[in-house]
Amino acid sequence: MRLTSRLWSAETFKNRREKLKAVLEGKKLDAYFFSGVSDLYYLTGFHAEGFYGLFTRKGQWLFSSALMADQVRQNTQGCRIIAGKRLSASLREIRLRDALKRIGFDPEQLNYRLGSVLVKEGLRAAENPLIEIRAVKEKEELDCLRQACQLTAKSADFIKTRLKSGVTETQLVRELERFYSRHGFRKTAFDLIVAMGSNTALPHHVPGETRLSKNEPVIFDIGCTVGGYRSDLTRTYFYGKITPIFRRVYGVVQTAQKAAMGQVRPGSTGGRVDAAARRIISQSGYGRCFVHSTGHGVGIDIHEPPWIRPKSPDVLKPDMILTAEPGIYLPGRFGVRIEDTLRVTERGYEVLTKS
Repeated sequence: MRLTSRLWSAETFKNRREKLKAVLEGKKLDAYFFSGVSDLYYLTGFHAEGFYGLFTRKGQWLFSSALMADQVRQNTQGCRIIAGKRLSASLREIRLRDALKRIGFDPEQLNYRLGSVLVKEGLRAAENPLIEIRAVKEKEELDCLRQACQLTAKSADFIKTRLKSGVTETQLVRELERFYSRHGFRKTAFDLIVAMGSNTALPHHVPGETRLSKNEPVIFDIGCTVGGYRSDLTRTYFYGKITPIFRRVYGVVQTAQKAAMGQVRPGSTGGRVDAAARRIISQSGYGRCFVHSTGHGVGIDIHEPPWIRPKSPDVLKPDMILTAEPGIYLPGRFGVRIEDTLRVTERGYEVLTKS
């Protein structure tokens, strides 16, 4: 996927870089080397693989292959472009010329070979300074997220009307993709999940040719992308006459999600939100059947801070975006997951995935 900066103004990127400079100063870093596609999109407005960035307190350089050079120039603003040159030599030249002593990089985003080059050139592993900046969304980001979430909620209502005996999981995936395309957005937020029957007990089931039969559940884990920002929503439906055990499990998950949402407010932590959902499910006797985190942040990446998982210390702040998605999975039988995307407000939360 390649996206450009047409949605954002030059002032947007200037403000983001000013925030970055302040964080670098606080961390006592002279510069930071970025290799992650999402980080570079946030700082430049160009979403593509094949280029890197060095951002200092005085300026910013983008390193590109000769093949990508024109695209990088056309789609970024306020950066100096270095194209077709050896990365190690370019970094060394800038480091020596500007007397940059402490340059950080994120080792989790690099392969071994590139990491070795950076270390050899005097760079050091350091926490990514954009983690705390990207977690709190700006107005333009919130506009994209809200639009993506609203469209995804509508798609959930739409796909429910397409449930019929004999339809396959992959057919429903294609229906959803066509729905997003008809509304002008061809990019899904991730590989969509449609699971039927006992497949619903698999949290990350890969859709196949399973056909829907009467009196069984269906899970849709879906989302789309607007302006590079993603949405995330899960709905569990039952096609036919609902069984007592399904009704009970669904009720527990629903109660757990409400409990988790009740902990979403400024000053709370991801660990508290997770604990609230986990407590309800454990007390119901299904603790071992809740096998994943209660949620995660959403933005340019489908999984990003804040992390909503056991003992997470991430402190919630206004305009952070996160999911609440507890689930119960009974192997070989069925599963239930309910997920919404939320915005942290000044006093609580706003559900963005409302239809």
